Amino acid sequence: MKKPINIIEEYYAPAPNDYEGYLYCYTNLKTNQKYIGIHKGSVTDVYNHSSKNNEFQEVFVDSTAELKFEVLEYGSYFEMQNIEHKMLSEVDAKNSDDYYNKHNGFAAYPEANLERCLELLERIESGEFRTDKYESLDLHKDMKRMQVRTEDDPALQKEIRQKIDDEKGKTDNCNPILVFECRGENGEDMRGDGNHTVAGAVASKHALNIPVDRVPYEVHKDYSEADLKGVCNLCNKKPDFLKKPISIEDGIKHVVDNHTEKSVHDSINNVKFLKAYGFNGSAKTGQINTILKNAKKEIDDLEYAKKNILFINYGAAPHNKTLTNTVEAQHNTNTIAMYMSSAKVAANTILEKLLAAEQVGKKRLVVIVHHKSRAYKEAWQMNIQPYWMQILKTTCPTFEIVFEEMPTTMPDGTK
Repeated sequence: MKKPINIIEEYYAPAPNDYEGYLYCYTNLKTNQKYIGIHKGSVTDVYNHSSKNNEFQEVFVDSTAELKFEVLEYGSYFEMQNIEHKMLSEVDAKNSDDYYNKHNGFAAYPEANLERCLELLERIESGEFRTDKYESLDLHKDMKRMQVRTEDDPALQKEIRQKIDDEKGKTDNCNPILVFECRGENGEDMRGDGNHTVAGAVASKHALNIPVDRVPYEVHKDYSEADLKGVCNLCNKKPDFLKKPISIEDGIKHVVDNHTEKSVHDSINNVKFLKAYGFNGSAKTGQINTILKNAKKEIDDLEYAKKNILFINYGAAPHNKTLTNTVEAQHNTNTIAMYMSSAKVAANTILEKLLAAEQVGKKRLVVIVHHKSRAYKEAWQMNIQPYWMQILKTTCPTFEIVFEEMPTTMPDGTK
């Protein structure tokens, strides 16, 4: 951006290697009024703001004004749009004298709000919604439920049944069942958490009733389904008595369930939720990285299925034969060939092939590259191939080295 002389303070949050847009904030240091906005592009663009507020525009061009400029977030443009909407809505900026914004922005896609989820979780855990008396299992065994987990765990259900039987039917040590009143499609109650507990108690020889937390409709009516699923997962972020902690598969399901055409799998919001669920690491390390990579593959597979195409697995028949045939077809009097996965650059194998080529007087190496997923393909094309081409050109200048990529998709046979 071209910095006006009246910007006397600046702050830039650490930027990732690549991003589509960013969220920024101007603060009038004399009045503490703010303007929050987003921009599709780089912080180095010739861009200042997009405000239509005359008061802010006058301050912006006033050489005696004192402004602070901050870049707060980076990411996809639609993600920035969601964060902007969330920040402005929380303070109702359009109706606040403390903000120059004339509206509260607009969400690009539906997204759970972690802060609201934590707020409701705190109220639940405080016992605010605990019923005075235990409720009959007959009321709960057939109640509709939110599908938060990837699958039921029969081993856990059996363990719960056995422990309740050991207590002669008492369910005092069970965590309360979580019910959202009138949340169903036809206004019926819906169970949010405690499915394994209900199943175990129903199977017990002696259990008759169960402790329950009932959240009134007036409390949760403005929460989205994604919000309430987030609350349910947060209820299981740590192992509790007769509880199954959230699993890697549940984390993957959270990311896949919340994916839309405009969102990105490794969004700031997804990482925040996964951290809140108790997973370690970040978008690039640990359990969170594992969850995001696997979720990306599932999302890609779903997108391919919509288009009636399949991702080709060159590690399985018959495609492995296609791969070896492609390599063999490259061999000639001046060329030697090999294949490798973009998931791992086999530098030692490349050097061995170059040595073998040198010994027989060949000066050209063709490396046939296949991809395990679309994410690996994108990483290969954007970063990995250019990096290794530069290295090989510098270290092996007498050889012609060519990388050729195998096709990644094929029709699935349907129309």
